[in-house]
Amino acid sequence: MSGIEVRRDKIAKRYGSVLFDLAQEKKDLKTVLKDANRLRKALQADPHGWAQVVSPAILPQTQRRIVEQLATSLKLGSLMSRFLVVLCQNYRLQHLNPMLEEFLAKTQSAEGIVEGVLETATELSKKEVEALQKSLKLQLKKEVSLHQEINPNLLAGVVLRIGSMMIDASIGTRLNKLRQAMEG
Repeated sequence: MSGIEVRRDKIAKRYGSVLFDLAQEKKDLKTVLKDANRLRKALQADPHGWAQVVSPAILPQTQRRIVEQLATSLKLGSLMSRFLVVLCQNYRLQHLNPMLEEFLAKTQSAEGIVEGVLETATELSKKEVEALQKSLKLQLKKEVSLHQEINPNLLAGVVLRIGSMMIDASIGTRLNKLRQAMEG
């Protein structure tokens, strides 16, 4: 990891943690969580537009106006709106996505939710993902939130990553194990 990436990660963790602490202190965690999810979806919907907003070529006053308009259009609460303004003032707006990720991770951890990635060759239905989450909840004794990623290189099966745990139940891995066993 380069020095710039380490610094960016530290900034994201610090600001994300501060947002989480403020939300807890103000007893407004649910509202800020909804705001963070709404904001993340908006940024993911138009990453090119967001890259233009955070460009160093854009004046801070212009960035602030854009962010205030965004907060109004998304109907963000006062804490999230003020947070965005502080990011503008401190020239940290370009780190917003990792800050939101840090905030969401802290929130899920506080609520006892673990996050995982479910990698499949084709998209599973919402019912199938929910059934898998229920099964994992029974086994792990924790609430599990899975995010599905499509990997066309998988022949079939799934690869599941939750924290440091990885379960590879893909056909490719099974075939490789069979090949190794046959080779001796």
